Amino acid sequence: MKKTTKKSRNMVRRIIIIASVLALLMSATVGQIGYTHIQKAYYSSFSEGLHAAAVLMEDEISHEWSGDWSLSEDGELLKGDTAIHDLYQEQLDKLNAQTGMHYTVFYGDTRYITSLKDAETGLRMEGTKASDVVVEEVLKKGNEYLAKNFQIAGQDYYAYYIPLKNSDGTVAGMIFAGRDTSLVVNNMKAAAHAIIFVFIAFFLFNLGVARVLISRTTRSIKDIVDGLESLEGGELSFFINDRTYNRKDELGVIAGSSAQLRDKLQDVIAATKKLSADVTQSGINLANSAEAASRVAEQVTCAVEDISRGANEQAENVENSVTNTTEMGNSIDEITDRVEALTVAAEDMMNGAKRTVDTLDALMGKNADVMNSMQDINSQIRLTNDSVKEIAEASNIITEIAGQTHLLSLNASIEAARAGEHGKGFSVVATEIGILASQSKEAAVSINKILEVLVSESQKSVETLESLSTSVEEQNHQLTDTKADMDAVVDNISNIDDSTKLISDKIHMLNNLKASFTDIIAELSAISQQNAASTEETNASMEELNATFSLISDAANDLRDMAETLNEKMSFFTMEGEEETEVKIPA
Repeated sequence: MKKTTKKSRNMVRRIIIIASVLALLMSATVGQIGYTHIQKAYYSSFSEGLHAAAVLMEDEISHEWSGDWSLSEDGELLKGDTAIHDLYQEQLDKLNAQTGMHYTVFYGDTRYITSLKDAETGLRMEGTKASDVVVEEVLKKGNEYLAKNFQIAGQDYYAYYIPLKNSDGTVAGMIFAGRDTSLVVNNMKAAAHAIIFVFIAFFLFNLGVARVLISRTTRSIKDIVDGLESLEGGELSFFINDRTYNRKDELGVIAGSSAQLRDKLQDVIAATKKLSADVTQSGINLANSAEAASRVAEQVTCAVEDISRGANEQAENVENSVTNTTEMGNSIDEITDRVEALTVAAEDMMNGAKRTVDTLDALMGKNADVMNSMQDINSQIRLTNDSVKEIAEASNIITEIAGQTHLLSLNASIEAARAGEHGKGFSVVATEIGILASQSKEAAVSINKILEVLVSESQKSVETLESLSTSVEEQNHQLTDTKADMDAVVDNISNIDDSTKLISDKIHMLNNLKASFTDIIAELSAISQQNAASTEETNASMEELNATFSLISDAANDLRDMAETLNEKMSFFTMEGEEETEVKIPA
């Protein structure tokens, strides 16, 4: 127990150390990578902001006044004819106050307008020169230049320089946009402190979580180890705590497997113990049975002698059976004749029933054809009815057209009257149109009356066909039921026919057996006489059987001894609720 616990503790300690070292390395690596990327992103964003500020300043100065850059006789900076120092100085100071950036306008390599001040004297740095690197890149080569950690008046700056050009493309000066790097340094320090803080917090949290997990794992391992040690000691009733058994990881699987192993061993040991007891009891029973069988063998010997005496009596009874067999054969012949007649009648009935079924099938087919024809007639009448209705609608339209034509005729007559002599011909046409409209209306009215009678009669025909269809459908159902009844009759007659044929076959078989039955009885008589002779041989065999029973009794005793030994070996294992049972062996 102590040895196992020590090994478990060493394993837990190693897991904690390895997890802590890995967490430390991972956190340090992630922190270093994060700090590097933050620094790059911050400086990139910082330089883009400075570049944008410098470009905006250059664009504003270059386009607000026309003309090239120059110096006046008094040394004042001019853009075209405009002196811009006083105009821009206040603006640069405001931008510096709002954004924290410093701006400078260079003419050549000299600062003429600037928001920079000397840290020691507090004076503006107007008139001071740019560094050689800046002059080389910007003034001479005409390139933009980013200066990193660049010292100006004793302070570190992050600055962007862009060339200031005249209309002919020559570089007249520079625009400077810069910022004190102390802000960047402070922000990066804050970011580093935050990363370190998160690193320490994550490490402590990871260490705490690992500690909790290891503690739970240790308890689960201890539960499993205790159970296996109980199993090692032969105790099969050990119990694994639910918190370990219900785990979803490998320890839960091991706990479940241990519990299954315990249950299987309990089943095997219990079955083995029971089998051992059963074998012991079986050995006892076998020995007892051998003794009883020996006694029975003696009784069998006596019975054999009685059989010998009864054999002679059996021979006399067999002779009497011959007479009874002859009478039974005559009865079988009579039954055979009656069954054959019944078979012929069943076949005739079967043929009549089949003809009836065929007639019903034909009648049902005709009935189905009638129903289909009636459905076709019904559909045709409905289509005719629909066509008549459409004609009625067309007649109504003709009536309306006749009415409108009549109105048109009246209007034409009125217009012809107004026209006087010139409208007489038109008046005659209008009169004829009016007569034609009246005739069309009368014809349409007559057609409507005829169509109404036709629709009414068609509707009656539809109703008559529906009634007839219902009657035919009921007749079809009745025919179907009658056919089903006839099919049942055919089946029953078929069963009767099969039964009579079976009975006939059985009777023929009995008739065939009748002749051989007499011979068998004769043979039985001879056998009865032989039984007496075999009795003496049977007595000798029974003596050998008694000797065999003695050997079986000895083997049963050996089997009982082996079962007792097995029972002693199995007693090493104990199970919950097990009661010790002892097989009592008679002396």
